[in-house]
Amino acid sequence: MTIKGIIFDMDGLMFNTELLGYEKMIEVTKDFNYEMPTYILDKTIGVNKKTAINIFKKYLGKNFPAEEILIKKRLIVNDYLEKNGVPVKLGLIELLNYLDEEKIKKVVATSSYRKVAENVLIRANVYNRFDDIICGDEIKESKPSPDIFLKALEKLNLSADEVIVLEDSRMGILAAHRAKIKSIMIPDILPADEETKKLYFKECKSLLDVIHLLKTFN
Repeated sequence: MTIKGIIFDMDGLMFNTELLGYEKMIEVTKDFNYEMPTYILDKTIGVNKKTAINIFKKYLGKNFPAEEILIKKRLIVNDYLEKNGVPVKLGLIELLNYLDEEKIKKVVATSSYRKVAENVLIRANVYNRFDDIICGDEIKESKPSPDIFLKALEKLNLSADEVIVLEDSRMGILAAHRAKIKSIMIPDILPADEETKKLYFKECKSLLDVIHLLKTFN
């Protein structure tokens, strides 16, 4: 099997921003005099803003101020990133360098909206390392729908059997499976459950391990 393209998730996969947002969401919710159970927050990992808001209102009531809370959380996260920089995951730069050497195409497919995604990628100095970016506000249905990965295939101009998806979330792995693209999971906040383990091609501990795995393909 020859790999010609890689589809990267962003938060939790390339950067340790998923956990940061997770923790800040719990804090901000308390500021609004609500409690955010982790089992509800877990359901929003890997989905876009619109889907997350629907999940919050489903479990916490239609009057839950999800939009306001998410805006405040985003401001706090942005302030943190501005002061501390973007926490890059182990092996990201090495993996990007390897893909450049092998002339393997790479795109970002993130549930984050474009304004947010571009801000993080630019701050991390990797924005120009990718051939394209597909964001959560540019597709009809959020992960676990395959929409974002099917769009990524179009951008890469490759077939599903020439591409691998790198994901940290269960929703992302399910979306890749529905797009009929092989996936590698590098778990972040939540480990793979038994159902997810049936869907992905391999599991790695870090992006460094992905390099070794790709070498066995090509």
